[in-house]
Amino acid sequence: MIFALAVHAADLPSLSPYDRQVAEHVTKLNDPSPHVRLRAAEALGFLRAYRAEAVLVARLKDDAAEVRRQAAMSLGWCGGRTSVAPLLEKLDDSDWLVRQAAHIALTNLTGMEFPFNALAPDAERQKHAQVWRDWWRKAPAERPPADVLALLAGPKVNVPQWQVSASSVYRGPLEVLIDGDLEPGYWQTKGVKPPQWCQLDLGAPTEVRQVTVHQYAAGYCMTDYEVSTSLDGKKFERAVCRKEKSPVALVVNFPPRKARFVRITSFGSERATYPTTFREIEINGQRGKPVDTALAWPRERGVRSLGALGGKGATEAIIAMLGPSPATAPALRPMVRAGIRAVGRLREDVGRDWLISLLENPMWARCAAEALGDVGDRRAVGPLLTAYARFAKRLDEKNPPEVPADDDMKFPSEDRMLETPYWIAHALCRLPLDDPRDRARLRELAPLIMANLQGDHDTFMLYQPETGHLLTQHLLNAAGMRQEAAEQAFAKLGQPRRAANPEPAYAWPKFDVRRISPWLPCVCTEHEDLTRLLPLLQHTNGWVRINAAKTIGWLGDSRAIAPLAETLAAAKSEGDYGWSKTWKDEEFNDPCPRWREALLRALGLLKATQHVGLIAKVLNDEGSVLEVRHAAAEALADIGNKEALAILQRTATAHPFGTVRQVARDALLARGIEPVWSPGFSRNPASEEQAQRPAKAGTPNLDANTTPCIFDANFNALLFIKGNNDLPNTPQTVEQADRWRQTYAVTDEGPSYRPGDNFFVLSPPRPDGKVTQLTHFKDGWVGEPELSWDAKQVIFCRREKDSLWWHVWRMNIDGSGLQQLTRGPYHHVGPAFLPDGRIVCASTRTGIRDEYHGYACTALYVMNPDGSDLHPIATNIGRDNEPALLPDGRIVFSRLEVFYSRNKTELTLHAAFPDGTHDVVLYGPERRKFWRDLDHGIKGPDDGQEAPLTHRVLRVTQPQPMPDGRIVVSTQGGLTLIGPRRDTEQLISPDLKTRAYTTPVPLSDGTLLCATTLKTPDRKKVDLGLYHLDPRTGKLDLLYNDPATADYEPRPIIPRRPPPVRADSASREAYSGRFLCASVFNSQEKEVAQRGRFVRLIEGVPVVGRHETHTGGQPVWKNHGGTFARVLGTAPLAPDGSFYVELPADRLVHLQVLDSDRRVINNQLTWIYARPGETKSCVGCHEDPHTTTEPRQPPLALQGGPLPFLPKGGEFSYRAKAWFKGSLPSEIEERTRTVHAVNLLAR
Repeated sequence: MIFALAVHAADLPSLSPYDRQVAEHVTKLNDPSPHVRLRAAEALGFLRAYRAEAVLVARLKDDAAEVRRQAAMSLGWCGGRTSVAPLLEKLDDSDWLVRQAAHIALTNLTGMEFPFNALAPDAERQKHAQVWRDWWRKAPAERPPADVLALLAGPKVNVPQWQVSASSVYRGPLEVLIDGDLEPGYWQTKGVKPPQWCQLDLGAPTEVRQVTVHQYAAGYCMTDYEVSTSLDGKKFERAVCRKEKSPVALVVNFPPRKARFVRITSFGSERATYPTTFREIEINGQRGKPVDTALAWPRERGVRSLGALGGKGATEAIIAMLGPSPATAPALRPMVRAGIRAVGRLREDVGRDWLISLLENPMWARCAAEALGDVGDRRAVGPLLTAYARFAKRLDEKNPPEVPADDDMKFPSEDRMLETPYWIAHALCRLPLDDPRDRARLRELAPLIMANLQGDHDTFMLYQPETGHLLTQHLLNAAGMRQEAAEQAFAKLGQPRRAANPEPAYAWPKFDVRRISPWLPCVCTEHEDLTRLLPLLQHTNGWVRINAAKTIGWLGDSRAIAPLAETLAAAKSEGDYGWSKTWKDEEFNDPCPRWREALLRALGLLKATQHVGLIAKVLNDEGSVLEVRHAAAEALADIGNKEALAILQRTATAHPFGTVRQVARDALLARGIEPVWSPGFSRNPASEEQAQRPAKAGTPNLDANTTPCIFDANFNALLFIKGNNDLPNTPQTVEQADRWRQTYAVTDEGPSYRPGDNFFVLSPPRPDGKVTQLTHFKDGWVGEPELSWDAKQVIFCRREKDSLWWHVWRMNIDGSGLQQLTRGPYHHVGPAFLPDGRIVCASTRTGIRDEYHGYACTALYVMNPDGSDLHPIATNIGRDNEPALLPDGRIVFSRLEVFYSRNKTELTLHAAFPDGTHDVVLYGPERRKFWRDLDHGIKGPDDGQEAPLTHRVLRVTQPQPMPDGRIVVSTQGGLTLIGPRRDTEQLISPDLKTRAYTTPVPLSDGTLLCATTLKTPDRKKVDLGLYHLDPRTGKLDLLYNDPATADYEPRPIIPRRPPPVRADSASREAYSGRFLCASVFNSQEKEVAQRGRFVRLIEGVPVVGRHETHTGGQPVWKNHGGTFARVLGTAPLAPDGSFYVELPADRLVHLQVLDSDRRVINNQLTWIYARPGETKSCVGCHEDPHTTTEPRQPPLALQGGPLPFLPKGGEFSYRAKAWFKGSLPSEIEERTRTVHAVNLLAR
């Protein structure tokens, strides 16, 4: 379907969603604002809008260098022959980034890799540019260049030596069993009854005498298994059958026999949940030969170039190379995808027919569908409709039989579309749907299309149309079934029909009210529906209320403002419902989901200026939960009148929730407005005076030879906690933590992980010492004590029985002078004294919920000794835990890191300056395999998880500095010494398999105080007592143990020398920070140096809502939100691999290195941030931290200053959530930016 690029605004609604977005962004290329033009050019690149080539070429002459740069980049994905000459001209642009972008675009369009250094001296640059110009001058006009065809030459793309199949797949793909490599992939079955099997097809009868099965690790091995063989794949003969625990490397020998098929069957395993977990299979000592991928990249470049440049025979050349059934080996998939896309772009009949044939291929149907959208031929509509019926989810929302393994998340998929039906719908929306036969078939499929619309449950709410809404709505309109879908939803929700029942009647999904309510925003597009939507604001189901309000907001009918405001004003705040007394609920007793946020967002979308006061009241109401107050800020930003912006100016600096402040700050930035700083605001500038001032009164003046922070071994008394051995915060989520207060791996048990009853003093510290009760709290809990440097005061966290919140308290060492330092509906835990007398703690005022289970996150905060000037020094979407001081004045802490919901859940060791700058990882990522493979005896509940390396394997908690410079931590392997390298550890618990250790406290002689108990699966038999441990000898001496209580958290009552005071360098009022990378080419991944061309910076806007709580009918952990990702910017790497960017401070971001076609070749699978005013630097990407050296020359990217990657509006956004635990394969990550895209139909 060809559309005119210059489309009148009135005609936009008649276009398909894709064509409409292209037309809108083409129009924005003429906007007066350079930022709007830049974002428009960027969007056209994400859309791969081939028909926008001419207007992008025109923007190569834009006055703004940033627009020229983005136009050049986008032409690399949208351009063709017409673009080559203008891009060659841009090799002489005055801006080096434009020159670099033009060069990268040329490599992508032509497949050639001629060198070019945009920062080289003029003569060298001209020499390189001339090579490019000479090559293009010789290129034939009507045929593909010979050099491009040569990239496709060589042997045919090979298939694996063997083929593999299996009874079921939970983790895969199956090909990992025959890829010749033991790491990192594995095949696993889960939650299915034995027998479970995998089968190798050797291709021809072979003499087989030995089968080796490399299993995952100890604890995942088969205990009852069989090896059998077959010549025909039907009749199998048993070779070996054993009922015994098998070794990790299972070698099975048997008398030689002829066989083509070999089957390994598991009838039982060490973990019944996982019948099989295999890494690799060998036959006769030989592993499968890995697919030869040496030609994959040249051929990928070749097919991409053929698609861009075209010419006689280009389509046939691609098809000939890929064949009728393209290879599916993971390493070859990018090449095949590029070839399929190129065939679609060439738009020839032979290519159309080949693509239609691929609709029969479960692996490649999705790519073929996307390409058929480019072909634009109505003859593809019928085959696409047939394919949709085959590959879409059923009316009962179950998956169809043929879901590609990489799209099967093994988890209910209500919150997402499957990839194949998504791309079929995408293609159909780009094709003519005016044939009566096609429309009749589309009407029949309308109920199925609605069954595939994503829902809201187990994710986070958005209040803008997403790509799934746009595609579904267009297809329903084309079928004439949109209104009937609305009638089906209204009828289920108890509202009368507005239209007569259609003939014939179709079978529609039998969804409940919760599941059908997300239909409303998609199909209710007429103002006449308002009278039926308004009553739904009072529906008994909160999901219905949310979606009714969301729909009303999208309708834009101002008649709804008054009833929305009345409903909001009459509604109780969440705090009015009281709170749950059950540990681990951590929530008010308000009904879930929390529907008031939708009322606020609807008022914002409707520009309800008359109700700014009401919205502001909710914004500042401490009885309202985070997500509701956040929605109030969003509503004020949407309204954007003078009154709303004045409120946001104050909110940006004074609101207690960090994420709410960020909403306000972003809204002001987009309008060029500065926030209002309160009088006396402390900016904490860098100050020599601060660094030189002495420690505050009350800190001891000890011998300078003593090690700061370390307790002297000669002490006469110690403080400790008594509590219940049956830890109160784990029973409701027992699968999430051990029973011994030793380790944990998720947010569920926090925010204070070892709650006790009262403080006591033992003097002298020995079994016959006197025990004196220091506090006499009759209820509530205490935790995490720390002594002042002079040992005269104790700070700790406490949760009172009649409160939901943990707060920081202080008292004198004799129990007098009890004082609460923090207040409000926020947690404050893990306090420690800084050397200048201030206090660091972990607080939920950051206003973030973790993206895995939705509990409140904690980040480090600092406050004055009296609790004033509480301000953040870190941000995190997991938990910052248990801060302590290092002898050099830095803060060491344990950080719970999560990523893309379930991709990563691990606790690593960090250190940072007291203002949060210079945050570094001290230990963790390099040692995942060590901890996964460690046999630490009796297992805790976390060990019951399948064990991908980044999922609950690293559990590094409770850090404290040792006198020799190392750090002691508590792990699943007991007490462990970390350092001095970040890949070095020493297990010091002498009996780690039978005994658990927790709350370590180092002493000046190198020994430790700790609490320990024998490990037991019976939580009633846990018995924590206080002990003295000598790590050098393993000698463990009892200090005190009351069998009736848990005794832990020992703290010697003796002064310590404080560490030096470090000067603050963060500028607390600054909006941004900076990232400088010396070279991404400093990487352990060789592809990065070979193919890295761009850096992309993605912000993970945190989840703030928790819509499944204890008041709902689902498990409370069903809050797998992920984050709302927005692309802050993409830019060419400097020739040396460096980049230098400015980004919003205290925002969670991750970086990606891309090749010339935007494919991710290095993905930073962790959230990082820069503090306000901080320039954070690194040497490389995934570099070896011990062998990579600092660059001798300044990075080239420093020339010209940082690129501004700031959110001023129009950023491409998507749902950053992946269901695979412990891994993020490239195709899964790409799916988040396509199938899960929000504001662009990105490709």
